[in-house]
This record gives sequence, structure tokens and C-alpha cells, in this order.
Amino acid sequence: MGGHVEHITIDSESEIDATPTAQPHRTTLHSYTFATRPQGFITELSILEGHYLGVRCIRPDAGQCQYQFDLRFANPTPVRVRYIPWAWLVVATGLAALGSGALASAWSAGTSALRLGAIGAVLAASMSIIALYEAIRRTTESLQFRSVHGNAMLVSVTGGLGSTRRHKKFFAELTGNINAARHARPQQKQQFLRDEMREHFRLRQLGMLSDKEYEASKARILAAH
Repeated sequence: MGGHVEHITIDSESEIDATPTAQPHRTTLHSYTFATRPQGFITELSILEGHYLGVRCIRPDAGQCQYQFDLRFANPTPVRVRYIPWAWLVVATGLAALGSGALASAWSAGTSALRLGAIGAVLAASMSIIALYEAIRRTTESLQFRSVHGNAMLVSVTGGLGSTRRHKKFFAELTGNINAARHARPQQKQQFLRDEMREHFRLRQLGMLSDKEYEASKARILAAH
């Protein structure tokens, strides 16, 4: 697969050799690590000289990955995605309702059953609190930075609940670098589209984009021409 070459054609322009090239070493200007302990997600982002982003990620289900990409092709407005473990919330709600029901039944049954009902309600409430805590602990927030025209996911940063607010200073710096990248190396639209497609092709060769994601992004770039 490493020797595969794709010729990219946009409109009547000549074919472009999209053979992926090795990325040179770039100095790290600023790096930040995001960790989500319950899920075991670790993502390290490094802002590199020349307005590039280095990504190193660890996923329990997918192993490690490491790559970098040109920030010119990133949309400065990220997509926010929140994962909520609804099963834990349903359990917490059910236990709370069970405890309330047990206490109400014991109350109406009279003094003899009140103590047992109170004990059951306390146990159910305690378990409900534990389930609610687990729901909050397992809730994650992700910021997905996608490409400008291809809308392919270039990087996804996952953290715990409220992590995007806690790390807003870094994300503001990253957004500033995305905007600065376009101004530092301005291009006509057709050339930009060709280079964006090259970048998508390179990321596919690295395994960061699946064939399906690459073809979908390629179609969007061609449609933007």
C-alpha cells in the first residue's frame, strides 16, 4: 500500500502525482495531553513550527497512532460531541424511584413497616448516587477538528465532562494557529483544493482515514471546485 500512487484531477488541470512524502522533523512549540481515565483515552497534541499539528493518541480498542498534518486544511470551528452513558442514568433513576416507592409504601402500611421501608429507601438512594456518579464519570466530551472542504476528521480530542472548558486556552491557541496557517501560505482556491486532497490521500496512506472516509472527502472537495 505504501507504493500506491493516485493521480488527482480537478477540472481541466493536469493530473497531480499524489505520492505521499515523508514528513520532516518540526520543532514543537507547545504540547498538551488530554486523558480520559475510565475509557483509557490519551491524546497528545503538539503545535509545531510552520503551523502544523502533531498528534499522538492511545486508544484501548485501537492501539497507538502518531501523525501530523498541515493546519491550513483544518476548519477552525470544531464539532463538539458529547457521549452520555444513558444506561447508568437509567439505573440511577430507577433506583431513586424504587427507594421513593418503598418509603411511600412503608409509610402507608404503618409504623411496623416504616423502619424496613426506611432502610430499603436509604439503600436504594445510596446505590442511585453511586450509579449517578458512574454516569458522570463515564460521560465524555470530544472536539473534532475537520477538514475545510472534505469534512474529514483530522483529529478528535476526547476528555471528561467539562474538559473542553478547562482546556479552552489551548484550543484557542490551536484555533489561532489554524487561522494563521491560511494567512502564512495563501493560495488560489484550485491549488488549495488540490493540496487539501493530497493531504487527505497522505492521511489515508497513514491509516488515519479509511478508504470510505477518503472517498467521501474526495467527493466533497471535487464538489467544492
